[in-house]
Amino acid sequence: MIAAVTPQPLAAGPLPPAIARDSPPPLRAALARAMILAALLALVIEVQDPLIWLVKFGFGGLGTVWITYVRHVPLAFLQFASMLGLLVVGHRWVPRVGKPHKVGLALLVLALAGAGALALHATWGLRFDGTPEHGFLAYGVQFNLANASLFVLAYEYLLRSRAATDSLHAVQLQRLALERELAGAQLQLLQAQVEPHFLFNTLANLRRLVRTDRGAARAMLIDLMRYLEMALPRLRDERSTLARELALVQAYLAVHQVRMGARLRTEVDVPDELGTREVPPMLLLTLVENALKHGVQPLVEGALVRVAAHASAGRLTLSVADTGRGMASGSGSGSGLANLRARLKALYGNAASLTLQVNEPCGLLATVVLPEALA
Repeated sequence: MIAAVTPQPLAAGPLPPAIARDSPPPLRAALARAMILAALLALVIEVQDPLIWLVKFGFGGLGTVWITYVRHVPLAFLQFASMLGLLVVGHRWVPRVGKPHKVGLALLVLALAGAGALALHATWGLRFDGTPEHGFLAYGVQFNLANASLFVLAYEYLLRSRAATDSLHAVQLQRLALERELAGAQLQLLQAQVEPHFLFNTLANLRRLVRTDRGAARAMLIDLMRYLEMALPRLRDERSTLARELALVQAYLAVHQVRMGARLRTEVDVPDELGTREVPPMLLLTLVENALKHGVQPLVEGALVRVAAHASAGRLTLSVADTGRGMASGSGSGSGLANLRARLKALYGNAASLTLQVNEPCGLLATVVLPEALA
């Protein structure tokens, strides 16, 4: 009766290298950022003339220099905007890997230097009211080559940094997906382990009753069928409702009632409004089974098993108390409760708890507290 556990495959595939994942940002947004950067660079570059004049000569003649500075800002912006705009557009045509990538970057540096030199050459007359000297274009290429190299390297670094960040984020998502898959597989295995020993014991009792009391055997078989109809479809469920789990417990107790008779007495105190609360499947059943096995069955006179639930202060509290043998050596260390603790840990982390204490005047009280928001 142990259900086979088959973890589902991960949705995420293998991650490609970071450089292969280097996808440029949207063109419109990248161009907008490039123009903003060009404006800032123009302001920074051109403000040096008034500052130098102020340091050398004080405020005398600063007004004329300031007017010149204001006139030069849009021209410097045109120079930087042409270079940065070409960078954003041209980088999209550069191959992403290998030697072609390096060659493409080198060609892009030369293209940016040429664009900056042409912009500087075209605006020379507007800057200085004259014509550029012979060979000024070559000088402009050299002058802008450093700027072009800096721009390309900075842009490449930014894209690689973003690719590395995206790769790290994808690895973290994959790790979380693996952890969820592992937790889900462990949870399914733990839930599947709840059933076998109960079924084997019940079938052994049923075989005995068939020989000694056919009427009781028939009644136990009916109760067992009712129990299995409710239990088997839920073995792999991660969540159930308190009402469903309570019905399962009542069917379970009915099976044992046939065998134990008056030795087993039961009480249920669960408000109807809590019936829709979500709880881990087989949780109540594990507590009731533990109460029967260790509290009620060892006593010839039997005992009472009481199932209760209440909600308060953002918590849902489930309890199973018995008036049986009570705390004994090793109480709470069995596989059933260890299984339950592991399931609670997998589902809620440290937000849920399972405690065992003496039930006054006798017996054992097992209490599970769940966070109401998750319950």
